[in-house]
Amino acid sequence: MWAEDHLSKMQPPSRPSGADGSTPLSNDDASAAGVLLREEDRTARRWVGEVLDGIPIDEDGWERAPRYPVESVRLLGEAGVLGLTLPTTVGGGGRDRLTSVVVHEEIARRSLTLAEVAQIALNGPPYALSKLGAPALRERILPAVIRGEHIVAIAITEEDAGSDLGALATRFTIEGDEVLVSGHKCFVTAGSLAESFLVLGRFSGTGLDGLGYVLVDRTCPGVEVERTWAKMGGNAIPEAVVRFDGCRLPLHNVVVGPSPRAEGFKHAMRSYNAMRLGIAAIGLGAGQASLDRTVAHLRDRKQFGAPLASLQGLRWRIARLSTRLEQARLLTYAAARLVDDDGFPPANATAAAKLASTEVAIDLANEEIQLAGWRGMVQGPGSPAELHYRQLRGWAIAGGTSESLLNALAASVMGRVRPGDLWGPSTPRE
Repeated sequence: MWAEDHLSKMQPPSRPSGADGSTPLSNDDASAAGVLLREEDRTARRWVGEVLDGIPIDEDGWERAPRYPVESVRLLGEAGVLGLTLPTTVGGGGRDRLTSVVVHEEIARRSLTLAEVAQIALNGPPYALSKLGAPALRERILPAVIRGEHIVAIAITEEDAGSDLGALATRFTIEGDEVLVSGHKCFVTAGSLAESFLVLGRFSGTGLDGLGYVLVDRTCPGVEVERTWAKMGGNAIPEAVVRFDGCRLPLHNVVVGPSPRAEGFKHAMRSYNAMRLGIAAIGLGAGQASLDRTVAHLRDRKQFGAPLASLQGLRWRIARLSTRLEQARLLTYAAARLVDDDGFPPANATAAAKLASTEVAIDLANEEIQLAGWRGMVQGPGSPAELHYRQLRGWAIAGGTSESLLNALAASVMGRVRPGDLWGPSTPRE
C-alpha cells in the first residue's frame, strides 16, 4: 500500500534542516512554520491527502443521522493512519509527534469527524497504553485500534468535579491481584461506541494525591452506558454518561498506579499533553479550511461592481486572522518537537498551542459565517460554514477549557496563587 511504499522509506526522526535551503519547502509549507518540518513530515502530509482522496467523507450526513462513519474509519485503519504513532511491534507506524501533528492537521482540514476519530487513536488512550500500559494490554488492544475496530474512550470528567481533577470521586481499590473500579463519568467522548475505557480515578489520598489510570473493558460486569447527549455539533461521535459499579479487573489493567505526592497524577497527565497537542492540530486544520473557503468567497463574490476581496477592511481582517493562524502553527510544531523520551510533549507548550489554535480556528469559523452572509447560516452539504462552526466549538472545551489553560500558563509565569492570597492571609479587601 502507499503507506508501506512511502512512510516506510522515511528516515528516523531528525532535526529539521532549518532555513539554509537544504530541504526546500513545498507550497503547503511555504510559511514560517514550514522551517520546523522535515521531508518525512511533508511526505506524510501528501500521503494522508492521497488516502483521504479515496475515503468517503459525508460531514453533513454523519451529523444529521447521526451515525459513526464505520466504513471510512475502516479505510483509515486499512491505510495505516490510525496506527501512525503506535509501536511497530504491534503493527503501528512508529512515527513521532511532529509527523502525527502534520497528518492530523490535514485530516482536520478535510473532515472534523474523521479528525476526532484520529484524535482518539493517535493522541488519546491508545498512545498512553503504548507507553504506560502492561505488555498484555498493548498486545490485546492496540492491533484492533490500528485496524479501526476498537475504540478506547477516555473517562475523566465527573459531574461534581468538572475541571477540578482534585475533586474526582471515582475510586480504585486493589484486592489481591485485582482492582475494583467504582464511579460515575460524564461527557465520555465515544462512550457509547467504545470497547474499553481509560478511567482516571483515585487509589487513595485527597486532592491530586493518589490519582491514576485503570483500563476498564466494556464487557466487564458493572459497566453501564446510562445515556448519550445531543450536542451542538459533532454528533457522529457522541458524548456519554458511563457508570462503573464495582467493576473487577486484573491488576495488569492498572495503567498508572498509586504513588505519593501526586506523582501518579503527573505521570497520567503526561498523556493528556499528547491529547492537547492533537487538539491543537485539529484547530490548525479547521482554521485553514475556514480561511481557504473565506478567501475563495471574497475573491469570487462581487458587490457594487468589485470583488469583496478588494475592500481594505476585509483584507485586514483576513490578514490578522491568517497571522494568528500561522502563530498557532509555529507554537504547535514547536511543541511537537519538545517531546520527552516517551514521546510526550511538555505541559506549557501544549497548553499554549491548544489555546492559540482552537481560539483562532473558532474566530476564523465565525468570520467565515459573517462574510458569507445568510449563505453562511444555511444548513446542507453545499454550505459547510455553520456545521463547521458547530463541530469546532467544543474543542475549546475538550482537553482543558481555554480558561484552565490560561490559569496553567499564568501559573508557569507568576506562580500559583489562591484567590484569598491576593490580599494576604488576614488582610481583608477594601
